[in-house]
Amino acid sequence: MPNVFRRDRAQAITTGGRVVALMRERGVSAASLADSVRIQRSTLENYCAGRRIPSDLLAGIAHKLETSVAYLLAISDDPAPVSVVP
Repeated sequence: MPNVFRRDRAQAITTGGRVVALMRERGVSAASLADSVRIQRSTLENYCAGRRIPSDLLAGIAHKLETSVAYLLAISDDPAPVSVVP
């Protein structure tokens, strides 16, 4: 079980780092992002520091940062949002 914890922790750190980097690139403040997903700024800061982001918030964060959930989770290295074709 400890290996699972380390892997989850490593992914959380990667996800948080990507959120921080995109916030800087896109000029989105922590307060603005936190407000858009209806969480406290301190909660967002904890996620950016490496706490696991709950899955129900990932889509909102990805939308606000104009990227995909796959990018935030390091499944993809392409920060462009996924286009949905009708």
